[in-house]
Amino acid sequence: MKKDWESGFLGFLALAGLWGAAQALPIKTNVTLYYFNTFTNSTEVDRCECGLFGAHSPVVAAQGLVVVANSTSHQACTWNTEFPAAASPWIALIARGNCTFSEKISRAAAKGAVAVVIYNSPRGKEQDNLVD
Repeated sequence: MKKDWESGFLGFLALAGLWGAAQALPIKTNVTLYYFNTFTNSTEVDRCECGLFGAHSPVVAAQGLVVVANSTSHQACTWNTEFPAAASPWIALIARGNCTFSEKISRAAAKGAVAVVIYNSPRGKEQDNLVD
């Protein structure tokens, strides 16, 4: 009788541990990007299953003009981070690093962003080319 109770309890603990781990994992979702290609003079569409959301992030459709933070690092980690004036709705494009994702998202949301995209930024000139 004791063995049945122990195995049931251990099974419950294992399931509870798996549930907690599953909630901590990011959620992958589809992303569709529409943009105007000035070289071909046409609208392009790119699709991928490359969006990652935290377990507590709302996963909803969003659309708008993509806007980069007005700072040298584009990381949106300072209290006075600004974004260029954009027609509403707009989406903040922010470089990863130096502060938490929550801080970045909170700063952009406080300025009126409907969504935030946080990207991995390569070091060096490639970063400058991304936003120039």
